[in-house]
Amino acid sequence: ASLRCRTAVNLVRWTRDLVVPMLGKAIPEETLVSVTQASAYLCRKRMSSGTGKLSEHARGTAIDIAGFTFQSGRNFSIAPRAEDSTLNGAFQRAISAAACLHFSTVLDPSSDAAHETHLHLDTLMRNGGYRYCW
Repeated sequence: ASLRCRTAVNLVRWTRDLVVPMLGKAIPEETLVSVTQASAYLCRKRMSSGTGKLSEHARGTAIDIAGFTFQSGRNFSIAPRAEDSTLNGAFQRAISAAACLHFSTVLDPSSDAAHETHLHLDTLMRNGGYRYCW
């Protein structure tokens, strides 16, 4: 993925410091091998509309995470899991919530239909350090 340095560093920190340890708690028999990204740098407007503000993807400050691959070969795909009481559901909700420690915008499958299959993470700088985590 092509990203600005701040976004790339935050992605590494989130993955190393939060995703990996939470995976060890939720699914201890698995080891993270790779992160699957759905979209990174892409020059477009928000929500791919023809009008409006530029997306953070167009600035290189956003990445969409579609899932993870584990050492066993198993793939974990981001999906609607707000009501999922399994460890998979707990893992996804935990990493989504924890992403707000490193990213100023976190949109997960419960935010809207456009984000049903991924986590949108960006480092948009807002007044007063405001964060939007959904």
